[in-house]
Amino acid sequence: MSGEDEIIEALKSVQDPELNMSIVDLGMLKKVELVPGAVNINIDLTIEGCPLKDTLQRDINKAVAPLGHRKINVYFSSMNPQQLEALKQRLGAERSAKINSYGKGSSKPGEAPGGINRLAKKVPNLIAVSSGKGGVGKSSVTAQLAMALKREGYQVGILDADITGPSIARIFGVTERPLVEGKDTLIPVPSKSGVDILSMNLLISDEKAPVIWRGPLINGAIRQLYANAKWEGHDYLLVDMPPGTSDATLTVFQSLPLDGAIIVSSPQALVGMIVEKSIGMANILKIPILGIIENLAYIELPDTKKPFYLFGSLKAEAMAKRHGIPFLGSLAIRPELADACDLGKIDSIDVPIFHEIAKRIAETRLAASK
Repeated sequence: MSGEDEIIEALKSVQDPELNMSIVDLGMLKKVELVPGAVNINIDLTIEGCPLKDTLQRDINKAVAPLGHRKINVYFSSMNPQQLEALKQRLGAERSAKINSYGKGSSKPGEAPGGINRLAKKVPNLIAVSSGKGGVGKSSVTAQLAMALKREGYQVGILDADITGPSIARIFGVTERPLVEGKDTLIPVPSKSGVDILSMNLLISDEKAPVIWRGPLINGAIRQLYANAKWEGHDYLLVDMPPGTSDATLTVFQSLPLDGAIIVSSPQALVGMIVEKSIGMANILKIPILGIIENLAYIELPDTKKPFYLFGSLKAEAMAKRHGIPFLGSLAIRPELADACDLGKIDSIDVPIFHEIAKRIAETRLAASK
């Protein structure tokens, strides 16, 4: 059984999700106390009601659990104004700008609901392609929408925010590492068709190597793929979202200056249940939903070209109606699309419905900007 010093040493590995610094170095660790059968850990948050408190608690438990304590109690309080001001002075202006001091539930210009500081806006149209559910084809939808926007004459980029399961680079057949301009500015890698891409698989030596990172590192990587990259000059930047409604999705929704989100679903009721969570998350965080796309909806019978609904009747249109969200259309399962993704030739596929979707998105964004 370890003592207090060993626990404090273990807690040095736990980082504040927004500041990406050790909670010990930040002075957030208030007290460690060993009691019979348990260890009590008191943490001072930089803001009351911190939305990433659950992330901290999980990472603290992971850090301390190997030390053999049967029960780990984490108690949260918040820094008083004097402590917070002292921390800001120590961090300097750039880092302290990431700390929200306005309190729970408040927001000011440039901040997300809850007071999280948003990164600076770089493109006129920054759109997340989200679902909440894995396996519904967010990446292929993102890629096809990017291509449709490109064919409409726009300059388009894709930020692959699925750090642990990136696929955009493979879909486009891009393998080059990004160039670095100046000290640390990443230059997105252009695909054959001119869609610019940044993905974790372009930053690691082996695309099959797992990215085994804790939440704070993933969150920091997402922010850097946006903040430390040359996205200026693009008309549209699409963010291929990770599945789920946890840390990584929260980082995109709260940190990036999104102009909206497109929701991808498929016909199964189980998928719809998870997708509704994503819709609810976007609504809570005040991210405009530009529409719902139903992917993997049917196949076309080879002899008659009639649709055959493998997963039962279509459901996304009804979901869109319930939530008052535009329904952008249903997509067929296409073997040639799957082959193109595997071969890195997504830009060889031109599905007409995506031209209509791209035009609707462009018109929606134009109307919103007036």
